[in-house]
Amino acid sequence: MFQFDWGAPKLWLQEPDSLTPQASAWANPVRGAMLLEWQEHCVECVPPLCYTTCPLYVQRRDRRCARLAYGIVRNPRFRGLLNCGADLKFRRWGKIEARLTGRYLPLLPLRLLDSADRLITATLRAVESILRGLDPDCRILNSAAWRREKLLSRLGKPGVPFDALAVECYSVQQAPTKLIVELRKNLASVFRTSLELDFGCNRFSLAVPLPTVFGPKDDYLLMIYPEGDEETRVIFTWLDFVALKPGASANAAPISDTSAAGSPAARVKCVAWDLDNTLWKGILVEDGEQNLQLRPEAEQLIRALDERGIVQTIVSKNRHEDALAVIRKHALEDFFLYPAINWGPKSANLKQIADHLNINIDTFALIDDSPFERREVSTALPMVRVYTEDALAQILSYPEFDVPVTEASRLRRKSYLTEMQREKAKEVFGEDFFEFLRSCQLKLKVFQPRTAAEIARCHELIQRSNQLNLSSRRYEQDEFAALLADSGFLCVAMECEDKFGSYGIVGFASIALQGEAPVARDFVLSCRVAQKHVEHAFYGWLGSYLKQQGAKTLLVHLVKTARNAPLRRVFDEMPFATIKTEGETILLAMDLAGELTRDNVVTVDESAFTPRRPS
Repeated sequence: MFQFDWGAPKLWLQEPDSLTPQASAWANPVRGAMLLEWQEHCVECVPPLCYTTCPLYVQRRDRRCARLAYGIVRNPRFRGLLNCGADLKFRRWGKIEARLTGRYLPLLPLRLLDSADRLITATLRAVESILRGLDPDCRILNSAAWRREKLLSRLGKPGVPFDALAVECYSVQQAPTKLIVELRKNLASVFRTSLELDFGCNRFSLAVPLPTVFGPKDDYLLMIYPEGDEETRVIFTWLDFVALKPGASANAAPISDTSAAGSPAARVKCVAWDLDNTLWKGILVEDGEQNLQLRPEAEQLIRALDERGIVQTIVSKNRHEDALAVIRKHALEDFFLYPAINWGPKSANLKQIADHLNINIDTFALIDDSPFERREVSTALPMVRVYTEDALAQILSYPEFDVPVTEASRLRRKSYLTEMQREKAKEVFGEDFFEFLRSCQLKLKVFQPRTAAEIARCHELIQRSNQLNLSSRRYEQDEFAALLADSGFLCVAMECEDKFGSYGIVGFASIALQGEAPVARDFVLSCRVAQKHVEHAFYGWLGSYLKQQGAKTLLVHLVKTARNAPLRRVFDEMPFATIKTEGETILLAMDLAGELTRDNVVTVDESAFTPRRPS
């Protein structure tokens, strides 16, 4: 579904209409879809402050910012999930996003729900137009939109696995364009890819990692926006997580990473256990240790596998010490070798465990209740067998577990434990948290803004950014021009790209070079690269650069605001010490005298940067 409330059909009718609709590729294989509502948003949006500071602000009917040229309009010539296409044109910084509900509804009820919503919205719009003659602040549609979003989070059926993100859209541009598709969980990017659109109809099937059951604290946002802020027009007929009919396949061309080749070995040598709702009933972080129940069939299987010489490990997304405490309580700790209890991808953890055990990954099996985790492992490591928790009682009867039992096999686990005790105790999986970011091949380019377009973009960021803003200082255009021309300041623009495309200019910093130590006065960063380690990469580079110029210390004036808590948390992760605090201003210092470590997640390109020495 789409939020058609703020569409402007009169503006839309001015657009050319030369496309020829085609029969939908998703009409037959799909039995139902996730309840979603795609809404108009901005990639840099921090309302309501940006409504007064952003030069790109255009007032929408509800007084919010219009980042789509005519909103989202029903185009009756195109049909897909709904009896219309969702026609929209991105302005600069425009995006559409949907909060994932995890709720499933068959196609017919979905279409009836949209028809009812269309009728109700038309009625409310007419009533609002009449009442606004009496009260200009009347906002009936705002209230209705909020209530609809709440309703969608309660309708439908939870726990139904979705097979793909079905994308079917028409591009009006003659030249190829790119759309970025990004999934964020609790603001952190967990999936990102790009779709190249040709003129006319485009179809894609995306394998987006999703849990079957959405936790109460899980906030998933799926967002789509053009690469490089291109102002492009797209008509969507499908943009939905779909569940397919039995035996059907996602027949649109898949866009996903190439899976590793290989098939499982004839025999299993290592079983990896999930914990929550697999080894025990319940979820540790939600139910607490005292309310968890160890599955008797799981404990029996652990001991039986050990008797057969099949070693075992753990791959679980939990707090390491809390989960180990429960395992120790049931005297099972010694059965598990190199347990990986962290928040990294399970496929990456399995590969590291295989390296430590010195056995092939195709001899591994995973027992996990989560379809999302099983799918993630099967996609990345198709040679690893996966089983649900429902198979615990039958696993020993499967031929892949029919292994010869010898005295040496019975002692296999103990020999591994002895080897583990010889090794130096350390966290072996901490770096895997950044594996996804490394796989994106992020590159940060630093340079001084010189062209009119570069200067305008940096000024936009200064005026717009709030969450990732060091001082929240705003500049008029002439003041900003004076700052760039001041020889006492080092002004740096930041441009970012990854293997999927360019983010454009995403940051700006000004560093005062007068006095005993350089002082970072301004630092702003786009929300689109939040939690991608770009801040760490920039300050790692800046510290190294200033050290080469003879500086001993880098100072930072951080002004606490109601909005910039995300940036304050980033400084806690970097090698800065608090020197003093005065009111809402915190003075931080990075010691440049010792050895500085550069970020290894984001590559920094300084080829276009011109050095300037501190005065």
